[in-house]
Amino acid sequence: MPHESTVPKQDTEVTPQESSAKRSPEELDRLTRLYDSFQPLWLTETIQLGPLYPSDKDRNALLKHLNDPRVYSYLIGPPNPYTSNDADNWISGRFDRMTKQGIPLNAMLRDMAKDEQIIGAVQVSDISDDNLEGDDVGYWLAPEYHGQGLMAKALKLMLQEVSISKVGKRKFNATTFEGNWASRRTLEKAGFVYQPDIHKKAVKAGKELNLWIFRLVLTEKDIAQREVIMQATPLSSLAKSSMV
Repeated sequence: MPHESTVPKQDTEVTPQESSAKRSPEELDRLTRLYDSFQPLWLTETIQLGPLYPSDKDRNALLKHLNDPRVYSYLIGPPNPYTSNDADNWISGRFDRMTKQGIPLNAMLRDMAKDEQIIGAVQVSDISDDNLEGDDVGYWLAPEYHGQGLMAKALKLMLQEVSISKVGKRKFNATTFEGNWASRRTLEKAGFVYQPDIHKKAVKAGKELNLWIFRLVLTEKDIAQREVIMQATPLSSLAKSSMV
Protein backbone atom coordinates (compact mmCIF):
# COMPACT_ATOMS: atom_id res chain seq x y z
CA MET A 1 0.00 0.00 0.00
CA PRO A 2 1.46 3.39 -0.97
CA HIS A 3 2.36 5.63 1.91
CA GLU A 4 0.27 8.77 2.29
CA SER A 5 3.15 11.22 2.18
CA THR A 6 5.32 13.65 0.33
CA VAL A 7 7.87 16.03 1.80
CA PRO A 8 9.87 18.96 0.46
CA LYS A 9 13.64 18.76 0.75
CA GLN A 10 14.52 19.02 4.39
CA ASP A 11 16.06 22.26 5.63
CA THR A 12 18.91 20.46 7.35
CA GLU A 13 21.43 22.89 5.88
CA VAL A 14 20.69 25.26 8.79
CA THR A 15 22.97 24.27 11.68
CA PRO A 16 22.27 25.35 15.28
CA GLN A 17 25.11 27.86 15.08
CA GLU A 18 23.93 29.30 11.77
CA SER A 19 20.35 29.52 13.00
CA SER A 20 21.35 31.39 16.15
CA ALA A 21 23.71 33.68 14.26
CA LYS A 22 20.87 34.87 12.05
CA ARG A 23 18.96 36.37 14.96
CA SER A 24 19.80 38.58 17.89
CA PRO A 25 19.26 37.20 21.43
CA GLU A 26 16.25 39.50 21.75
CA GLU A 27 14.73 38.20 18.51
CA LEU A 28 15.37 34.60 19.48
CA ASP A 29 13.71 35.20 22.83
CA ARG A 30 10.71 36.83 21.18
CA LEU A 31 10.34 33.98 18.68
CA THR A 32 10.77 31.37 21.38
CA ARG A 33 7.95 32.87 23.39
CA LEU A 34 5.73 33.09 20.28
CA TYR A 35 6.57 29.54 19.30
CA ASP A 36 5.82 28.20 22.76
CA SER A 37 2.54 30.11 22.87
CA PHE A 38 1.23 28.43 19.70
CA GLN A 39 -2.12 26.81 20.44
CA PRO A 40 -2.16 23.27 19.01
CA LEU A 41 -4.97 22.21 16.70
CA TRP A 42 -7.06 19.11 17.41
CA LEU A 43 -7.63 16.72 14.49
CA THR A 44 -9.53 14.14 16.54
CA GLU A 45 -10.39 13.76 20.22
CA THR A 46 -6.91 12.29 20.77
CA ILE A 47 -4.71 13.52 17.89
CA GLN A 48 -3.17 16.97 18.14
CA LEU A 49 -1.31 19.11 15.59
CA GLY A 50 1.34 21.27 17.22
CA PRO A 51 5.00 22.35 17.37
CA LEU A 52 8.18 20.30 17.30
CA TYR A 53 10.25 20.56 20.49
CA PRO A 54 13.99 20.17 21.28
CA SER A 55 13.45 17.11 23.45
CA ASP A 56 14.83 13.58 23.45
CA LYS A 57 11.28 12.32 22.93
CA ASP A 58 10.80 14.29 19.71
CA ARG A 59 14.31 13.52 18.47
CA ASN A 60 13.80 9.80 19.03
CA ALA A 61 10.44 9.89 17.27
CA LEU A 62 12.01 11.48 14.20
CA LEU A 63 14.76 8.85 14.20
CA LYS A 64 12.22 6.05 14.51
CA HIS A 65 9.84 7.15 11.77
CA LEU A 66 12.27 8.64 9.24
CA ASN A 67 14.35 5.46 9.31
CA ASP A 68 11.26 3.33 8.67
CA PRO A 69 11.27 2.23 4.99
CA ARG A 70 7.48 2.44 4.98
CA VAL A 71 7.93 6.19 5.52
CA TYR A 72 11.22 7.30 3.94
CA SER A 73 10.64 5.38 0.71
CA TYR A 74 7.94 7.89 -0.22
CA LEU A 75 9.75 11.06 0.89
CA ILE A 76 11.75 13.17 -1.53
CA GLY A 77 13.93 15.09 0.86
CA PRO A 78 15.21 13.66 4.17
CA PRO A 79 18.53 11.76 4.09
CA ASN A 80 18.73 8.04 4.66
CA PRO A 81 19.88 6.81 7.05
CA TYR A 82 18.45 9.60 9.16
CA THR A 83 20.91 10.41 11.96
CA SER A 84 20.77 12.15 15.32
CA ASN A 85 22.64 15.06 13.72
CA ASP A 86 19.95 15.31 11.03
CA ALA A 87 17.25 15.38 13.70
CA ASP A 88 19.09 17.97 15.81
CA ASN A 89 19.60 20.27 12.81
CA TRP A 90 15.96 19.90 11.81
CA ILE A 91 14.76 20.77 15.31
CA SER A 92 17.20 23.66 15.71
CA GLY A 93 16.04 25.24 12.47
CA ARG A 94 12.42 25.48 13.52
CA PHE A 95 12.64 29.22 14.22
CA ASP A 96 13.71 29.74 10.61
CA ARG A 97 10.43 28.18 9.51
CA MET A 98 7.95 30.55 11.10
CA THR A 99 5.62 33.19 9.72
CA LYS A 100 6.29 36.84 10.46
CA GLN A 101 3.64 36.52 13.18
CA GLY A 102 5.62 33.74 14.88
CA ILE A 103 3.43 30.84 13.75
CA PRO A 104 5.34 27.60 13.03
CA LEU A 105 5.35 26.45 9.41
CA ASN A 106 6.11 22.92 10.63
CA ALA A 107 3.64 21.03 12.80
CA MET A 108 3.76 17.55 14.28
CA LEU A 109 0.87 15.16 14.68
CA ARG A 110 0.85 13.73 18.20
CA ASP A 111 -1.18 10.95 19.69
CA MET A 112 -1.93 12.55 23.04
CA ALA A 113 -3.43 9.31 24.35
CA LYS A 114 -0.10 7.54 23.77
CA ASP A 115 2.32 9.66 25.78
CA GLU A 116 2.09 12.59 23.32
CA GLN A 117 4.15 10.64 20.80
CA ILE A 118 4.84 12.13 17.36
CA ILE A 119 3.09 10.10 14.67
CA GLY A 120 3.51 12.37 11.66
CA ALA A 121 4.30 15.83 10.36
CA VAL A 122 2.94 18.44 7.99
CA GLN A 123 4.63 21.60 6.79
CA VAL A 124 3.69 24.54 4.63
CA SER A 125 5.68 27.27 2.90
CA ASP A 126 5.96 31.03 3.02
CA ILE A 127 7.69 31.23 -0.38
CA SER A 128 6.34 33.93 -2.71
CA ASP A 129 3.45 33.00 -4.99
CA ASP A 130 5.66 34.10 -7.89
CA ASN A 131 7.77 30.96 -7.43
CA LEU A 132 5.70 27.83 -8.11
CA GLU A 133 8.57 25.37 -7.96
CA GLY A 134 9.46 22.70 -5.45
CA ASP A 135 6.91 22.02 -2.73
CA ASP A 136 4.67 24.40 -0.80
CA VAL A 137 3.39 21.55 1.36
CA GLY A 138 4.84 18.33 2.70
CA TYR A 139 3.81 15.57 5.07
CA TRP A 140 4.35 12.06 6.39
CA LEU A 141 2.36 9.79 8.65
CA ALA A 142 3.20 6.65 10.62
CA PRO A 143 1.77 3.62 8.74
CA GLU A 144 -0.40 2.45 11.62
CA TYR A 145 -2.40 5.70 11.37
CA HIS A 146 -3.17 5.43 7.65
CA GLY A 147 -6.74 5.27 6.40
CA GLN A 148 -8.20 7.57 9.06
CA GLY A 149 -8.26 10.82 7.05
CA LEU A 150 -5.77 12.41 9.47
CA MET A 151 -3.35 13.80 6.91
CA ALA A 152 -5.97 15.34 4.65
CA LYS A 153 -7.48 17.18 7.63
CA ALA A 154 -4.05 18.21 8.95
CA LEU A 155 -3.05 19.61 5.57
CA LYS A 156 -6.31 21.50 5.16
CA LEU A 157 -6.01 22.96 8.66
CA MET A 158 -2.43 24.11 8.06
CA LEU A 159 -3.42 25.71 4.77
CA GLN A 160 -6.41 27.39 6.41
CA GLU A 161 -4.81 28.53 9.67
CA VAL A 162 -1.28 29.31 8.48
CA SER A 163 -0.71 29.56 4.72
CA ILE A 164 -3.87 31.39 3.74
CA SER A 165 -4.64 33.45 6.84
CA LYS A 166 -1.16 34.20 8.24
CA VAL A 167 1.16 34.03 5.23
CA GLY A 168 -1.36 35.27 2.69
CA LYS A 169 -0.45 32.68 0.06
CA ARG A 170 -2.89 32.08 -2.76
CA LYS A 171 -0.89 29.77 -5.05
CA PHE A 172 0.65 26.44 -4.11
CA ASN A 173 2.79 23.79 -5.78
CA ALA A 174 3.17 20.19 -4.62
CA THR A 175 4.87 17.04 -5.88
CA THR A 176 4.76 13.35 -5.11
CA PHE A 177 6.30 10.30 -6.72
CA GLU A 178 4.38 8.94 -9.67
CA GLY A 179 2.15 6.11 -8.49
CA ASN A 180 1.77 7.38 -4.91
CA TRP A 181 -2.00 7.31 -5.05
CA ALA A 182 -2.49 7.78 -1.30
CA SER A 183 -0.58 11.06 -1.42
CA ARG A 184 -2.42 12.09 -4.57
CA ARG A 185 -5.77 11.55 -2.85
CA THR A 186 -4.60 13.62 0.13
CA LEU A 187 -3.60 16.53 -2.11
CA GLU A 188 -6.82 16.35 -4.11
CA LYS A 189 -8.90 16.37 -0.91
CA ALA A 190 -7.11 19.61 -0.01
CA GLY A 191 -8.07 21.13 -3.39
CA PHE A 192 -4.87 20.50 -5.37
CA VAL A 193 -5.26 19.68 -9.06
CA TYR A 194 -3.00 17.28 -10.95
CA GLN A 195 -0.98 18.92 -13.74
CA PRO A 196 -0.54 16.28 -16.49
CA ASP A 197 1.34 18.65 -18.80
CA ILE A 198 4.13 19.39 -16.31
CA HIS A 199 6.84 16.74 -16.25
CA LYS A 200 9.59 16.58 -13.62
CA LYS A 201 11.87 14.00 -12.08
CA ALA A 202 13.66 13.53 -8.76
CA VAL A 203 16.55 11.32 -7.72
CA LYS A 204 15.81 8.82 -4.95
CA ALA A 205 18.37 6.24 -3.79
CA GLY A 206 20.38 6.88 -6.94
CA LYS A 207 17.43 6.35 -9.26
CA GLU A 208 15.68 9.00 -11.34
CA LEU A 209 11.94 8.81 -10.71
CA ASN A 210 8.99 10.61 -12.28
CA LEU A 211 7.00 13.08 -10.21
CA TRP A 212 3.36 14.03 -10.27
CA ILE A 213 2.87 17.82 -10.07
CA PHE A 214 -0.13 19.44 -8.37
CA ARG A 215 -1.27 23.05 -8.13
CA LEU A 216 -3.73 24.91 -5.94
CA VAL A 217 -4.60 28.44 -7.08
CA LEU A 218 -7.12 30.40 -5.01
CA THR A 219 -8.99 33.61 -5.69
CA GLU A 220 -10.52 35.68 -2.90
CA LYS A 221 -13.89 34.28 -3.96
CA ASP A 222 -12.52 30.75 -3.65
CA ILE A 223 -11.30 31.49 -0.13
CA ALA A 224 -14.67 32.94 0.88
CA GLN A 225 -16.40 29.79 -0.37
CA ARG A 226 -13.77 27.32 0.85
CA GLU A 227 -14.96 24.80 3.41
CA VAL A 228 -14.06 25.83 6.94
CA ILE A 229 -12.25 22.98 8.68
CA MET A 230 -13.37 22.73 12.27
CA GLN A 231 -11.22 21.37 15.06
CA ALA A 232 -12.27 18.33 17.04
CA THR A 233 -13.16 18.47 20.72
CA PRO A 234 -10.48 16.65 22.72
CA LEU A 235 -11.25 14.12 25.40
CA SER A 236 -11.71 15.92 28.70
CA SER A 237 -8.77 14.00 30.13
CA LEU A 238 -6.51 15.35 27.36
CA ALA A 239 -7.83 18.88 26.97
CA LYS A 240 -5.29 20.33 29.39
CA SER A 241 -2.55 17.86 28.62
CA SER A 242 0.84 19.52 28.63
CA MET A 243 3.16 19.42 25.66
CA VAL A 244 6.55 17.70 25.62
